[in-house]
Amino acid sequence: MTTSTSSILRQETLRRAAALLSCMGLSVSLTACSTPWNQNTADDVQTSGTRIAPSMSALFDQYLAKDTLSQFERDALQRAKKTGKISAEDYETAHDKQTACMAKNGWQEQTRKLSNGLYQTTGMTPVPSTDAEVNKYMEASNTCSEGTSKIIESLYQLQQGNPGLLADPYETAVECLKKSNLVDDAYTGRKLQNALNGDRASKGLPFDASSDAAQSCFTGAGLAVNIG
Repeated sequence: MTTSTSSILRQETLRRAAALLSCMGLSVSLTACSTPWNQNTADDVQTSGTRIAPSMSALFDQYLAKDTLSQFERDALQRAKKTGKISAEDYETAHDKQTACMAKNGWQEQTRKLSNGLYQTTGMTPVPSTDAEVNKYMEASNTCSEGTSKIIESLYQLQQGNPGLLADPYETAVECLKKSNLVDDAYTGRKLQNALNGDRASKGLPFDASSDAAQSCFTGAGLAVNIG
């Protein structure tokens, strides 16, 4: 079972906003916000073993079949089809285009680059303080991502952070945490989910969630985790 490309695009539209607006660091405890690649519940995903797609190549083909691609997107995807991956250069270009467009719309986004090559949004100027301002920011983010970052950044995030193309963001993060030796083989996506969502039965996280290694895993899985 796989998810649709339209679902992936819907989640990419919300990715930046969720990472920043839902985890603004205003609380005093650890909080997590997820932008999973589909709309299923975590329980549904974990029991079904849902994958986003059979392969990255299959995703490239699905997007290349669209007639709404910008020339930049089509060129980047055609290069990816030949090489088997979205290049770091195309990811940087997509990111720069998005950032420049947001600046023209009055939003200065601050980011940091993680060790897995992904950008993490860390703040913005001005900071939206009302629902109307939040909506304005999200509308600008959606508009600026069209033809620039929406497809290319989402695929690069999958490529770098979720090579197994797992649909469950918590299982995706755990796979990465295991590879980074931050958790043992017995650690599960459910344990991570419980810890990040404040389950009373949880004993917390057995690693530093603020470290670059942990944040790289979270961002690669589509999770925004803030330590307040």
